[in-house]
Amino acid sequence: MKKIFSLFVALTAMVAVHATDYYFAGEANGWSNNNEAFKFVKVDGVLTLEVADLYGEFKVTENGGWHPQHGAAAAGQGVAMNTPYTLVKCVDTDEEEGNAPADAAILMPENSGFEKPRYKNATLTLDVSNPDAIVINLVAGTLYDYAAGPTTYQIIGGFTNNWSLPDAIQFEEVNGVLTANVPDLSGTFKIIKDRAWDEQWATNRETGGGLALGVPYVMSGKLDGKDPENLALANPFGSYTNAVLTLEVKDNGDMVLTLVSGTFQLMKADWHLPGEKLGWNCNPEQRFTPVEGEENTYELLAAEFGNRFKVVYGNWAVEFGAPSEEAVWEVNKEYTCALKGSDINAVDNKAVFTDCTIRLVVDYENVVVKITISSETTDVENVVVPTTTKKVIENGQMFIIRDGVRYNALGAVVK
Repeated sequence: MKKIFSLFVALTAMVAVHATDYYFAGEANGWSNNNEAFKFVKVDGVLTLEVADLYGEFKVTENGGWHPQHGAAAAGQGVAMNTPYTLVKCVDTDEEEGNAPADAAILMPENSGFEKPRYKNATLTLDVSNPDAIVINLVAGTLYDYAAGPTTYQIIGGFTNNWSLPDAIQFEEVNGVLTANVPDLSGTFKIIKDRAWDEQWATNRETGGGLALGVPYVMSGKLDGKDPENLALANPFGSYTNAVLTLEVKDNGDMVLTLVSGTFQLMKADWHLPGEKLGWNCNPEQRFTPVEGEENTYELLAAEFGNRFKVVYGNWAVEFGAPSEEAVWEVNKEYTCALKGSDINAVDNKAVFTDCTIRLVVDYENVVVKITISSETTDVENVVVPTTTKKVIENGQMFIIRDGVRYNALGAVVK
């Protein structure tokens, strides 16, 4: 009976191992932990991953999440050609990120003579027979000396599969001009070199302006180790389909990007209100609703609201914030937001107002966004709640019952 039980446990463990999906997450794919193109799949019974351009640091994740994760025992360790490396597993949490293993690395063979550890058409295998000490091996690939090879440039953004390095669109030489074709140019973007983040160019630090059709744009690169801000179109609410861009790398170091052609259209997206009180996501309950009969006007009801927030369009594709540190919002007063501004702070950062109507008015053509937070109440701590109203906590969520009607924390009726 004991042997049968032991066999059952062993079989169960095997099933559990094979039920786990393992993903490669590293510099070569923009540190995406759930990119299906970087999932190890069984080939002749061996978990295998083929990578067209393999380089840099990495980790192996499970089931598309960061917890648990597998990395190196120490910085600088990793896998070289036909030299298996046993990864360290750590079930870290958001509260204890310091317990995570170090990033593993793609290493060069000794005395290779190449400057950078980079492989073309690489094949990785993964041995997960011991799920707490999985073994990765680089079994095939061609060393590529990027120092000797031609420099390449790419445009990367939300339109390239969420800032994925492998999916960045490359500039190709057309009649002597570096040219890129982008099916849908929208949101924000950057120019990178050799599909890596080491060098990047985006918003001009002096002008802070956006990219306009037919106007050459001199981009700024890294400065003192700080990345430039993401570049957006001059009208961030728009997008260009079938966009054609050219890139000029000048002798003085200037990087000039030009949007040569494309079909403009207004980007269709929703407005959201992420912030300290409502949460920093763009969930449905944080979405503004168009006001019937009033063009480009939106409203959001909140049972309670206060302090820091931003106004975003298209799930963080375009964000508006404070025009300056001194500019603060006050209840019942109109506030003009600034494109790519910082968090909008309240006059009193501890004040919380109840029964708020948040009104948003947008001038899409001139890129002007105004918001008004209206409330007839004072700070919630000083409010005397009528006897017909009470607050209840159920399953960790707050509900307000007013005159027999149940509302959630954002003022929506809950049945």
